[in-house]
Amino acid sequence: MSNPEEERLRPIQAAIQDTVHSLDIGIGQRVLRGVLLAVTLGTLLLLYAGNQFCGLRHAEAMDQAQLGRNLLRGDGYTTQFIRPLSMWMELNCPRWRNAMLEKHPDLMNPPAYPVLIGSLFYMVQKGNLWPGGGPRPETKAGEPPSLRQRLFNVMQWRYWMWVLAGIASAWLLFGVVPRGLRMKLRKGELPWHGVGIMLCMMLFTLFWAPTTSFKVEPEQANISFGPDRWIVYGLGIPLTLINGCLTYLIARRLFDRRVGVTAAALFVLSETICQYAISGLNVMFAMMWLCLATLALVVANDLRSQERRPVIALLLALLAGAIIGVAFLVKYSAGWLLLPACILAWRIWGLTRGGWVALGMTAMFLIPAAPWMARNYWMCNNPLGLATTAIYEKVPSLIRENLQRSIEPNFAPATLKMISMKTAANAREVWTDSPWASGGGVIMAFFAAALFYRFRRPAVNRFKWFAVGSAGVFFLVMCVLGLQPRPPNGLAQEGNLLVLVTPFIAMYGTALFFTMLDRLQIFIPIWRGCVVGLFVAATALPVGLRLIGQPADRYAYPPYYPPKIAEATAYLDAKEFMVSDQPWAVAWYGNRRCLWLPMQREQFYKINDLHEHVAALLLTPITLNRRFLSEIIYDEWWPWADVLRFLKVPRDFPLKEAIPPERFEGVNMLFFCDRKRWADAAPGK
Repeated sequence: MSNPEEERLRPIQAAIQDTVHSLDIGIGQRVLRGVLLAVTLGTLLLLYAGNQFCGLRHAEAMDQAQLGRNLLRGDGYTTQFIRPLSMWMELNCPRWRNAMLEKHPDLMNPPAYPVLIGSLFYMVQKGNLWPGGGPRPETKAGEPPSLRQRLFNVMQWRYWMWVLAGIASAWLLFGVVPRGLRMKLRKGELPWHGVGIMLCMMLFTLFWAPTTSFKVEPEQANISFGPDRWIVYGLGIPLTLINGCLTYLIARRLFDRRVGVTAAALFVLSETICQYAISGLNVMFAMMWLCLATLALVVANDLRSQERRPVIALLLALLAGAIIGVAFLVKYSAGWLLLPACILAWRIWGLTRGGWVALGMTAMFLIPAAPWMARNYWMCNNPLGLATTAIYEKVPSLIRENLQRSIEPNFAPATLKMISMKTAANAREVWTDSPWASGGGVIMAFFAAALFYRFRRPAVNRFKWFAVGSAGVFFLVMCVLGLQPRPPNGLAQEGNLLVLVTPFIAMYGTALFFTMLDRLQIFIPIWRGCVVGLFVAATALPVGLRLIGQPADRYAYPPYYPPKIAEATAYLDAKEFMVSDQPWAVAWYGNRRCLWLPMQREQFYKINDLHEHVAALLLTPITLNRRFLSEIIYDEWWPWADVLRFLKVPRDFPLKEAIPPERFEGVNMLFFCDRKRWADAAPGK
């Protein structure tokens, strides 16, 4: 006879054995490996950021950061970085006829990434984002609190982090673990549980983290500007890991698990991706939405080819169009992915149905994009604002002009022929830029070879040409709009759209590598592991060499030195107006409204006399480090050459006083004022 005690313990023993078996060879082992890989890649990204990050180095990153700060202060979508061309558009808009310098609307950047940055700042600052850095305004007696004040009070609740930690712990201990012991946890559910628990823990970290200040201190011993680091550690690195996970999910559906894992690792370990992760640019956020749209199209294609759930497949295709619309709100040029996506839908559903699906995707694209385009049209009679003027920048006939610095632009010389010449010059520059410099040469070589290889599955070949079409569209748009120069020793570049197809390059290059490895018939596991390890190491070598090399400097100088920028702007009151050759840095680090130095001195006089008094002029290494003859006398800065010639301003110049250069302690900067402000009071913010 069986013992009743043994009968009672037998189900528990069976559950323990099943759990051990799952951890040994089942889903548990795969989950543990995935967690270990994610932790390893995240640690490497943190080490890379700690070794190489020296503050924001891109004008676009600083511009969008100050936009996020203004949004959460309640100033609306206004900017402290004022472009003369933006003033021209406002002055020529029949609805305004006003430059609106007090609260100047931003007409250059889409809103999604600044909103994300502002949300992060709100959590980190715990609501301490009121104008001037002072305490939050109190509600007057008898006046109901505003929605923003109610939100502030909710966010200030001191027990939020413990609530989130409790939710994550209860989710794990009472939701996931018991179902796993009873073998009722399906493998498809586990990733969603993991994402939910990780989201709770990330929010816990943000609420637990100490507050950071937007004041740039004159001396910072070990760290750079605190909010700069929050943009990298709070957004850049998590978004990079999310894109790695999406690369895995797409590659796993198109190929198999080993291709997905290797492609995700190669994506994260590419030095180009690491550089963009610490750049503060919106590339990783835009890439996340494009990967989500691609994943939706991959699932829709699978359902369509299997003739299952046609309604779900159609809804996924429409959802992909809406997701691309959200990507458009992150980066305008990312919206061009809609064109290859519609062509892909035409190939999946056929000529007639595919046309209707493509039309539906376009309509879904407009749902998130149209309200913002309407806002831009209302503000300046252009649905894309200033973004369209990039077509005319740096054409051969306007080589000595920067249109954004002109309040009286002349677009007539920018003919179609001149724009074509500019596009051809940019195409040659991009095409001859060697991918080996970014450590992507190995995977790029395999991807190029994959273009001439026909895979067995039609879906794989279909999405391969979708990737090629996306790269071609981005290449053309990038050449028409132009690129900004790379910072010294940097790989991240404003305007580079080809980086958005890096997940496709990683997964198709990896797929061809494993195809060739299978042809070699290496059956010994250790030898196969060594070959795969060498393949991954060849791509990750530049990152490793960078980590063991010399760390980056404290600041991205030249041209940016935040403490001295803050020291110079501290001589001005909060509402005063100044001019600089790097107004994006003045707006971000100095927290002052700043006009981009106009092209002509006459335009500067016009703004000073007719619109608002200019209290100061700050010149930085952007101008002062240029060659005097070849880059100032005969380039776009020639109208200001007499100001820079002997560092003496002309007689008719309204800013007569200059801070002695020795006050900046070796930093190459010039500061002109309307009076000797530094003699009136010591600088302080």
